[in-house]
Amino acid sequence: MTDLSVIILTHNTRELTIACVRAALGDLASGGLNAEVIVVDNASTDGTARAIREQFGAVRVIENEENAGFARGNNIGLAAAKGRYRLLLNSDAFVQPGALRALVAFMDAHPDAGACGPMLLNEDGSLQPSGRSLPSVGSVFADMTKLYRVSRRDVFEQRGRDYGQVARVGEISGAALMIRREAYEATGGFDPAFFAYYEDVDLCKRIGQAGYAIYYVPDAKVMHLWKRTSCALPETSYRAGQDSLRYYFRKHHGRAAEACIQLMLAARETTLALASLLRGRFADARFHGRMLAHVLAGRSL
Repeated sequence: MTDLSVIILTHNTRELTIACVRAALGDLASGGLNAEVIVVDNASTDGTARAIREQFGAVRVIENEENAGFARGNNIGLAAAKGRYRLLLNSDAFVQPGALRALVAFMDAHPDAGACGPMLLNEDGSLQPSGRSLPSVGSVFADMTKLYRVSRRDVFEQRGRDYGQVARVGEISGAALMIRREAYEATGGFDPAFFAYYEDVDLCKRIGQAGYAIYYVPDAKVMHLWKRTSCALPETSYRAGQDSLRYYFRKHHGRAAEACIQLMLAARETTLALASLLRGRFADARFHGRMLAHVLAGRSL
């Protein structure tokens, strides 16, 4: 039986994907796991699929005819996987030695775990906080207004937490997310209505609703080049973030909660547009004006 399926979704990140695959295969070579690596290419135009096939003959490459987004693209990989555990790995995430064995060992030792994630590290080796409580209207307000800075520096950080210790959390970053096969089968994977952002939060919430726990596992470490794969399409990504945030709250908390989120988004874009104007940053002002119009249009997933 296959212990682990490593699923790497990519879109026009050829060099990052090559490095990601190389790191995963290197760790698997010394980990004693029966594993497979699947690369799902979201209609890249930079020769990613060809490069992976040429350099890594053992890797399975699935080519999508269109950019299916994060949720649908990963679902294609999840459906093709055979492993008892399925690790979703961003193409800008690089497993460190022993990480895959540590995650599998943790899941084997904790049958209540439906999903888990590693300690994420920045490129300089510093901590990239991961794993926290599920979002609420209040927590989103604190994040948008930066009130969180009263008690912590990083928006993703949890005050007083020791990130060197295992923790049960509400959600874990989709940059490196391991899912038990049964939890995947119970949830059906990602909600395809999400194109990008919050799909990992939604999946974690549904895994919890299915009766499983979600854990942060610091013995496993993965370097994550934060936003390296999304910065190429800033406006598309920005709009997707707005839409996904509203959809998540409508789906799990109702229309009233969605309306609160929409009001907060509108206030943020108005503030950013005006601040950009006052500073003479007219391109930024136009950008936030477009994002404000998108929010006010009320389009939803």
